[in-house]
Amino acid sequence: MTYQIFKDQVLVTVDRILNNESKFTATRVLGSIAIIFSGLVLYLDKIMAIFNYQFIIPEKFLLAKIDFQTFIWLMSQTISPLILIAGALLRSYSVAYLIPIYCYILQLFFLLKDYKIIDDGYLYWYTFSTTILVIFVIQTIKFLQVYNIKRQIKIAKKKLLQE
Repeated sequence: MTYQIFKDQVLVTVDRILNNESKFTATRVLGSIAIIFSGLVLYLDKIMAIFNYQFIIPEKFLLAKIDFQTFIWLMSQTISPLILIAGALLRSYSVAYLIPIYCYILQLFFLLKDYKIIDDGYLYWYTFSTTILVIFVIQTIKFLQVYNIKRQIKIAKKKLLQE
């Protein structure tokens, strides 16, 4: 009797996990906001330049001839992944990851491409297409993981029913 109750609880839990039946919660919303902010913080240097906002940076950066915008960019590159991890720990919605993926890919293109070659009209389309490709790869990996778990559960069910 106890074995059957335990088995039913395990099966219900597995079904919930595989079907991703999680409810709308404030922590998930907060996590999603953190994920989105982690992508947007990468452009903090541009935002501060628009509003002409500056503060005193540590002297060691001035001695290394790093200007204010570069200092903010370096700082945001360090802070962004930490915010991303915090948002992930809050079980954010998957769609929120689109923004940081897009922002990181856009920065990657700016770093890898020659500024004279970049056609600004198409750069954002290249970035969007690459983001879609990355999302497709991630979703394929996720699908294969779920498929593997379902297959393992099926095998385990067969073994349980044979006993």
